[in-house]
Amino acid sequence: MNDLSDELEVAKAIAGQAGEIMLEFFNDDQKVERKSDDSPVTIADTRINSMVIEELKKAFPKDDVIGEEESRGGYGLGRKWFCDPIDGTKAYTWGVPTAMFSLGFAIDGVPMVGVAYDPFLDKLYAGIKHGGSTCNGQKLKVSADSIEAGSVAITARVELIAAGLKYVERLQKRGVRLVSFSGCVYKASLIAKGKLAGYIAAGVSAYDVAAIHVIVEEAGGKVTGLDGQPIDYTRPFKDALISNGTIHKDLLEACAT
Repeated sequence: MNDLSDELEVAKAIAGQAGEIMLEFFNDDQKVERKSDDSPVTIADTRINSMVIEELKKAFPKDDVIGEEESRGGYGLGRKWFCDPIDGTKAYTWGVPTAMFSLGFAIDGVPMVGVAYDPFLDKLYAGIKHGGSTCNGQKLKVSADSIEAGSVAITARVELIAAGLKYVERLQKRGVRLVSFSGCVYKASLIAKGKLAGYIAAGVSAYDVAAIHVIVEEAGGKVTGLDGQPIDYTRPFKDALISNGTIHKDLLEACAT
């Protein structure tokens, strides 16, 4: 296996810079605009995304960067970085501190390095494939909770829940405790910490999941598509299933069509 310590250290340094920008605008004028899908984008999102591209260009000039707001290069084989400058932008604009910075690195479609940063609690999550994952240097480990004992996170989109998602109905019938709040990376980081047992991450993209994919799996968890198949980061996708591993089969059954 390649030594990816340089990639990890660069990602950590970038995360620190991103956190400073997030804090700078959290209680200031965020200059919120609306994208074509009506989701918000702030000045912090665009500044962080541009900063990430510039810093990675200096450190690894041949690598591609796929960001939510701006990219350099595209999907495919090779060395790819996936950046969500602010995962949970809605929460960020509401003043809810569940937004996080996320930066993942993949080689030939396989996530190898992941860094996620919560600047509000100053918690830096980091993982490297076959090297474990940590939060502020402390080893992470998922829970062993069963589907009955643990809590499962779902989408924060109220309109989807109100429309009657099949997997929500199925889990409710089993008496599963469901939680919902904005922030894909925040929810997944709680799985890595052993606080949540699983997360049905419908509607996410590669830049949402790449970093936390490594962090959760290196903490002993499991990440797949909603069909149970490995996620291929050489192409766009829109769903993921993240769990402590113990309840993965239960969640797959709930998501079955």
